[in-house]
Amino acid sequence: MTSIFSSNLKRGVSLFALFLSISTGASFAQEAPTGEPDQPATDEAGGTLLDAIIITARKRLEFDLDIPVSTSVLPGESLPATTLDPGGDISRQSPNLNYADFARPSDRYGTLRSVGPLGSPLNSLDSTVGFAIDGVPTSAFGYGQPLFDVDRVEVLRGPQGTLFGRNALGGLINVVPRGADGEREFRIDTQIGSNGFGQAEAVAGGWLIPDSLAGRGALFYQTFDGDVPNGIIGGEEGGVDLKAGRGSLRFTPDATLTIDVTGSYSSDHRNNVVWLLKEHPDFPVSGSDITPVNNRDIGQGTVKITKDFDTLSLTSVTSYQDIRIRSADEFTDSYIFGRWLGVDPAAFVDPDDDVGSVKEREEIFSQEFRLNSAEGSDWDWVAGVSYFRSDFNTHRVMNSSMWPTSNGTTDNDVNSETFAVFADVTAPLGERFEISGGLRLAHDRQDFTGRFVSNGAAGIVPSLHQQNSFSDTYLTGRAALSYAWTDDIRSYVSVARGYSSGGFERTAQNSAYGTPAEPFRPATGWTYEIGTKAQLNDAISVSGAVFYNDVTDGQLTGFDNATAQVFFANQDYRSYGFELQASAELGHGFELSAGVGYTKSRLEGQPTPNLPIPVEGNRVPHAPEWTANLGLGYRKAGEDIGLSGDFYANASYQYVGARYPDVQNSVKMDAYHIVNAKIGWENERVGVNAFVNNLLDERPIYYATAYSSDVTAVIAGRGRVFGVGASLKW
Repeated sequence: MTSIFSSNLKRGVSLFALFLSISTGASFAQEAPTGEPDQPATDEAGGTLLDAIIITARKRLEFDLDIPVSTSVLPGESLPATTLDPGGDISRQSPNLNYADFARPSDRYGTLRSVGPLGSPLNSLDSTVGFAIDGVPTSAFGYGQPLFDVDRVEVLRGPQGTLFGRNALGGLINVVPRGADGEREFRIDTQIGSNGFGQAEAVAGGWLIPDSLAGRGALFYQTFDGDVPNGIIGGEEGGVDLKAGRGSLRFTPDATLTIDVTGSYSSDHRNNVVWLLKEHPDFPVSGSDITPVNNRDIGQGTVKITKDFDTLSLTSVTSYQDIRIRSADEFTDSYIFGRWLGVDPAAFVDPDDDVGSVKEREEIFSQEFRLNSAEGSDWDWVAGVSYFRSDFNTHRVMNSSMWPTSNGTTDNDVNSETFAVFADVTAPLGERFEISGGLRLAHDRQDFTGRFVSNGAAGIVPSLHQQNSFSDTYLTGRAALSYAWTDDIRSYVSVARGYSSGGFERTAQNSAYGTPAEPFRPATGWTYEIGTKAQLNDAISVSGAVFYNDVTDGQLTGFDNATAQVFFANQDYRSYGFELQASAELGHGFELSAGVGYTKSRLEGQPTPNLPIPVEGNRVPHAPEWTANLGLGYRKAGEDIGLSGDFYANASYQYVGARYPDVQNSVKMDAYHIVNAKIGWENERVGVNAFVNNLLDERPIYYATAYSSDVTAVIAGRGRVFGVGASLKW
C-alpha cells in the first residue's frame, strides 16, 4: 500500500507543477509572504472588515486560508435559529454536500462530492462522511443533532481519516459548540410560528472563579405539530418534541494546564411520515394506519486535558456517548398499495399487520492522546494514538403478510474496536512553498452475534443463531504542497487516501431465510485536489477547488427479485468536479455569501455480487450534479434614522439538482429550491424578529421508489414554517 501511496503522491505533485506553471503568468507582483496574518484586516477607523476564519481541520487552531483542504466554515450566527432539520441546514451553505433524510433517526446522512453510502447505512458506523462534535467522532446514528449555542460548523471535503479516524472517506462535518471561555453572556431567545412551531433557547456563561474556573450552560426546547395530514386515522405527522441541554466547565489552574469538561443530552422525539404517494391529488397526505414513532436520545460526556510544555503540548480527549433509538412504522401505506394493486385503500388498514418496531442502542467510548508542536514552531506537527469502541444492539419485532423477511423477532449485537496511531506535519520549503502530509495506521475488529426467532409466518425458518467476525489493518494518509502568492493568496495540490470500514449489516435481513450474515468489504478511495484560497481587498474572501475521486468497493444494499432476498454488494465509482465559494462585505451594511458546486459521477462496472440489471455508467445515488447557495444580509444602525438599536434583514437560497435514489437510477428525484428569510430589530438588551423557512413551500424529495409507472413512494421534507421571535440579554 505504501508504494501505491507513493505513486499517487507523485501524480499529485505532477498536477501541482502543471497548475503552478499555468498560474504563474497570472500571479500578482507582490512581496513574498512573511507568515500567517496575525489579525483580521481593518479599515482606517479600526473596524473589522472581514474576520479571519479559524478552523481545527488539522487538530490545531489555524486560519482557514492556510489549510490545503476544501472547506466550508459556517459561523453559528449564520445557521437558522429556527431549524427543524439541522443536517439540511448545514448542507444549505456547503457546496457539493447533499443531505439525505430517510425519516428515521438511524437513516440520516450526508454525501460529499458523491461519496457516501450507496443506499441506507448498513450499520451505525457506515457513515462514509464522518460526523464529529468538537472533534470527537460519533456514529451515523449521531448525525444531525440539534444546532444550539454553536460557535461554528466545519465542513471538510475529501478523506479526513488521517486525523479524525474511521469512515471519513468522503469528508467530515465537525460541529464546534460554544465552550466555557469566561465571556459573560446571559440570554433567552424564543420563537412561535405556524403548525404549532415553538422554540426556546437559554444560555448562561461567565467566570465562576475569576481567571480560574469558567462555566457555560445552554438549554434548548423545540416543538412542532407536523404538516402532513393523515387521511386514514386523522391528525398530523411530521411533528417534533425536542429537549436538549449542554453544560461545560473550563479549569485553568495555571498558564500551562487547561481542563475542559462537557456534558450534553438531547431527547429528539418525532413522528416523521416515512412513505407518501407522490401521485396523490392531495399530496402530501399519509395513508399510514398507525402513528409513526421516530425517537432518538443521546447523552455525551467529554473530558479534554491539555498541558503545555516548552516545545510541545500534550492533549488527552476522553469521551463516552450513549445513543438510544426507538422507531415504529408500517410497511404498506394504504394509498400507495391500494393504487398499486388496484384495490380500495381500506384493504390495507390493519394496525397489527405490516408493522415493525425497533429499539436500538449504541454505546461509544473513545480515547485519544496526542502531542502538538508548540505555537510558533518552524515545523507544525501533531502525533498521537487513539482507541474507539462501539457496542451496538438492535431489537426488532416485525409482522407482515406482504414481505416474508419482515416477520419475527431479531436481536443482533455488533461490537467494534479500532486502534490507531497517526501523525501529521507541515514544514516550510523556502519562503513561499509549504509541504504537509500525514499517515494513520489502524486496526479494526467487528464481532457480530445474531438471534432470530420466527413468529410462525410461512416460508421462513423457525430460528437462527449466528456468530461471525471481521478484522482489517489499513493505512490512510494525505499529502499536500502549497504555494503562497502573497500573504493573502495561497494555492495547493493534494492527494489523500480514504477508507470506510467493512463489517456486518445491523439487521441481518436474510436471517428469516436461514442465511447467515457475511461481512461486507471495506471501501477505499483516492482523492486528488487542486485549490486556491484568497482574501482580497480586506473585504472579499474567495476559494475554489477541483477534485477527482476514485472509489473502490463502495458499499450498497441490493434486492434480488428472483429470490426476494436482500443482499449487500460492493460497487466501484468515480467522480470529478469543483467548488467555488465567496463572501464579501459590500459596504453600507450589506454582506454577501455565495457558493456553487459541480459533481459528475459514474458507476464503474457491475457490483459484486451482480445485480440483475446493468448499472455501469449510471450516476452515483444521492449525488446531484449541481448545488448552489446564496446569502444576503443587511444591517442598519437605528441612530442613522433617529432610532435606537439596529435593524437587520437576511435571506438565503439553496439549489440542489436532480438526484437518483439507487444505483439502478430507477427514479429521478427532481431538483429543489429552499428560500429562508428573517427581519428584525435589536439593541443591547432586547430584540424582536419575524422569520419564514422554506418560503416557496417546496418539499425536497429525499428518497423515492417506483412500484409502477404511476405509483411512486417518496420520502419528503417539510413545507413552509413562519413565525415571530423575541430575545432578551442581560
